[in-house]
Amino acid sequence: MNAPRQGLFASLLIVSFALQTILLVVATTHQLKENRANQGQLVTSQLVTESLHEMDPPNRVSLALLVDRYKTNPSIASIRILDVNSQVLATDGLYKTRSGEVFTRDALQNEKKIGSVEVTLIQPSIGEILRSEWLAIFVSLFLHVLLWLAYRAIARPSRSEYLARINNETRLKHEIQTLTQALEQEKNQTAMAIAQLQQQPKKPTPQPRKLKDEQDLATDLIALNIQFYDPKQLLDGVSSTVSIPYFNLCQLFLKKSTELCAQHYHLSASNFNIEQTFDHTGASLSISSNYPKATECLLMIATTFQLLSEVLYKRYREDKRFVLQTRSAISSMVEGMQLDAIQAATRLTQQLAAKESALYLNNDLLKQASECYQLIAFPNPTNLLTRHAFIINGMNAECAEVAQNLRTEILKSKK
Repeated sequence: MNAPRQGLFASLLIVSFALQTILLVVATTHQLKENRANQGQLVTSQLVTESLHEMDPPNRVSLALLVDRYKTNPSIASIRILDVNSQVLATDGLYKTRSGEVFTRDALQNEKKIGSVEVTLIQPSIGEILRSEWLAIFVSLFLHVLLWLAYRAIARPSRSEYLARINNETRLKHEIQTLTQALEQEKNQTAMAIAQLQQQPKKPTPQPRKLKDEQDLATDLIALNIQFYDPKQLLDGVSSTVSIPYFNLCQLFLKKSTELCAQHYHLSASNFNIEQTFDHTGASLSISSNYPKATECLLMIATTFQLLSEVLYKRYREDKRFVLQTRSAISSMVEGMQLDAIQAATRLTQQLAAKESALYLNNDLLKQASECYQLIAFPNPTNLLTRHAFIINGMNAECAEVAQNLRTEILKSKK
């Protein structure tokens, strides 16, 4: 039972330790530079003062003794005393071959230059600074290790939480496997039915009766459109061997949702017209609003499918499989924009983000929907459709319980 996101927390601690070490080195380097500047000015001033009387005329022995006394300072790499012609009068140092910061001061007597003094102070490397600050670095490392151990102890889930998560993952995995098997069985049964029909003698197909008033039917129609939320256009790069089974599984979800919701609202699944099965652009179905509770049933279908889609999304993401989130919209026809119900629902869905649902209905149907669902005005409307549309922001407890029960029944069902 490991703590969640241990790797991320360990990475943050490593970055923190590295930044703290870098800041320590930078601060120490800056402090040493200031100290070196002050020391360089002080040493050169003292050397000029003490060697001034030995430069004119030059007394090399006295100057050598003077330099020898200063070379014992471990921060001094080398010392040179020069005459007015830049000839070396005396030089010495413990680290003559080592580079560093050079400080120079002229020796003036009666405002006349009689020589100069050069002092090279050692400029420590980063390695030397790290060696000198090893105690602070070790303490910082120790504190970061303590934070890591404390996080593992505090953030580790309890045994009951761990078992609950394992049981939930196992249940979801079993439900997805069951639905996949159901999809395969349904495909096999469909193939067998098609084969049987092909073997039977063909009968004359009865011509459908023409509706008396097709305009009235289009006016009464309400449609549900479901689309994938794919801002990165991942579907374009997925092969058909991956996308087709995924579309079939989504279509199975929609079919099961339609059947159970129709049964719950005392309708028949045949009352719904499948306008488009799932493909890259999504799926659509419609029903006449003249059926009792047709609007409530279509809204429940959309809600149940969204719940199933979320289960599928979480499961497939854990298994590193291709999956997308969905969005849905329900609409009647929009006379002002000359859009039928299916076109309006499709256009409205395109305005939504992942997991969002919206609707555009006339006043009577909108009143029926508001009894169960919490609606908010569509943000930033751009046309007649979005100006009178609403985002579904929640539902009452009774409808939420119905949707959860339908989702659970679909996930647990076996073909």
